[in-house]
Amino acid sequence: MKKAFTLCLLALALPVGAQSYLDRLSDYIENTSVFEENQEPGRAFHIPAQSLSLNGTWKFGYFESPAEVPADFFKPAFNDRKWGTIEVPSNWEMQGYGQAVFRNVSAPFYIVPPEEIRNRFRRRFQDDAPPFAVQFPRAPEFNPTGAYRTTFNLPRDWKGEQVFLRFEKVASASFVWINGQEVGYNEGAQEPAEYNVTKYLKPGKNTLAVLVLKYSDGYYLEGQDYWRLAGIFDDVTLYASPQARIWDWQVITDFGPDFVDSDLSVAVTLRGFDVQGSGYRVKATVSKDGKNVAEMSGGPVAIGPGSCQTVNLAAKVKAPEKWTAETPALYRLDLVLTDAAGKVVDQVDKRIGFKKTEIRDGVFYLNGQPVKVSAQCSHMQHPTLGHAMTEEVIRRDMEILKQFNFNGVRTSHYPPVNEYLDLADEYGLYVIDETGDESHASEYASSLPAFKEMYRERVRRMVLRDRNHACVLFWSAGNESGEGENITEVIKEGKSLDPTRYWMYGGNAPKHPAED
Repeated sequence: MKKAFTLCLLALALPVGAQSYLDRLSDYIENTSVFEENQEPGRAFHIPAQSLSLNGTWKFGYFESPAEVPADFFKPAFNDRKWGTIEVPSNWEMQGYGQAVFRNVSAPFYIVPPEEIRNRFRRRFQDDAPPFAVQFPRAPEFNPTGAYRTTFNLPRDWKGEQVFLRFEKVASASFVWINGQEVGYNEGAQEPAEYNVTKYLKPGKNTLAVLVLKYSDGYYLEGQDYWRLAGIFDDVTLYASPQARIWDWQVITDFGPDFVDSDLSVAVTLRGFDVQGSGYRVKATVSKDGKNVAEMSGGPVAIGPGSCQTVNLAAKVKAPEKWTAETPALYRLDLVLTDAAGKVVDQVDKRIGFKKTEIRDGVFYLNGQPVKVSAQCSHMQHPTLGHAMTEEVIRRDMEILKQFNFNGVRTSHYPPVNEYLDLADEYGLYVIDETGDESHASEYASSLPAFKEMYRERVRRMVLRDRNHACVLFWSAGNESGEGENITEVIKEGKSLDPTRYWMYGGNAPKHPAED
């Protein structure tokens, strides 16, 4: 049986002085070592039942530079009556703010590499290029910026719970405040950002403010060939969880040589917050059409403040239906956490599929059968919605693909929205899930150690979120991002988190030494 891997790290936290984010912008948007602050670690996607969607109409101010943003816009008392409004999720260019720009290779602003990079890649630059007088990387002085404000009422029955704020996709760099207090920072347009906001909240009405900058050093890895749009363009959710919770889980299925019965392992990661206790147990049940095919349990374990531990469960499943594009058989996985008294503390239910991929003698096999993947590249892009997606659009997209006998999609060139993977599981569509790291205008970034952790974090967020989806056939280390060592690091990091799938890379060279 292949081993499951989990990850539970402390969020990056920088010392916060008296100055606000607005006074320290260069420490973030021009600093490759800072691409997130005070975020929760990546995990499998799940929103608990106690949740509040913050999608809807927000107050919005558009500025062509962050220097134009009112210094106190994030404070609850700020007067935003003269501001316009914007729908969340959306791209602000699709709502009448700023300018939508299409770029393939070139960036929307002039990228200035350091002298050592210019010398190494001299053939790529014209001799009459302007002098390289500024430090790389550098955000442009013209930097479209959106200031968002909304309010919400904290449900009374969330008292005593941990409360989290989750953004699925924000392009490209974003700062977050609640009730005037700095919460955190994120770079990465296509990866989720999640914050524990419990200590910033108050009973009743709360104020949420978000500052979104279109360009930052993270944008050097967002040179995808499409319309360059910005804003909060996917779901924003506030949710409550118990003090001891199911944080993450990894499901691995592994058929024997006859491909009849399957080993099943479920690694469940538990986290503790303001709690101290022992005797916690985890139970996992797998069923189809109301009939249980596997029951597993583990424990007892102790959970305390700041604890993070994994309970490993295993079972043998007799002759499960195999998941393929032609037969997308899905099973229900129920995870239940109970305390020493047997009381249910937390629970999760998800859909899983049984499958195994192999490469033998240069041939790709699924469940022991050679498979030819006939796939299209697909952007999350719509003529009126921009990069914001709806279930209706995704279903129509998949129906067209199936109608014309395609069995797969490469999510060019970033991880898709969560609904896309849920529906691909359901429709039977192979997904090549791609890391969001295209540095087409500055491919030398893949050779710069300064960008290594940024590359690694983008693949980490993707794999941890998506690895339990049956539809993910294999992974991609990105697209046209150069051939440097950072691509090797992407694949190395991805394989450490998911040893069950293979890797490709959409670079411009015939092949990359790290890909399978």
